[in-house]
Amino acid sequence: MKAGELFRKENLLKVTVFAGLAGILLIFASSLFGGGMQKQQAFEEASLQESSDIEQYRQGLCEEMGNMLASIQGVGKTKLMLTLDGTRQNIYATDNDIRQRETSTGENADKQNDEKQSCIVIRQKDGSEQALTIGQLLPKIKGVLVVCEGGDDPEVCSRVQQAVSAALDVSRTHICVTKMDT
Repeated sequence: MKAGELFRKENLLKVTVFAGLAGILLIFASSLFGGGMQKQQAFEEASLQESSDIEQYRQGLCEEMGNMLASIQGVGKTKLMLTLDGTRQNIYATDNDIRQRETSTGENADKQNDEKQSCIVIRQKDGSEQALTIGQLLPKIKGVLVVCEGGDDPEVCSRVQQAVSAALDVSRTHICVTKMDT
């Protein structure tokens, strides 16, 4: 097809329709792939923020617990390391639907409860939906390492283990107390 034939009335309509369809296809493709990149970037930013928040939580616990332990007689200077189990978990608002049904077999009537639980969802202005969060569970403490000046005294080690176990709700078997190298 020559350039002069391309702009004839019959072909002009075909070229215009083809160009329009190609434009619509490009717009659709850019929104499909561009939106995915934005969602991926938002997810990565949220993950980094959560990691940072959990690290601040861990450091705050170490600092506060270290200060408390240093005030126990015989402990001296302390360094702490906490290991956490998992990540933060959201607690979602739920709607419970309890239905009672009766089943009868001969003379004995039996009542059974069927419980259906579903999350409460909030619809945003942009049409997206998000579950209603009512709280968060912070990660549990998996283990504690305490390095202190008085770590060579069995009585001090026992008091430190008891204090850490009580304060952080960690089994004494997951607490290690050792002497600081001075």
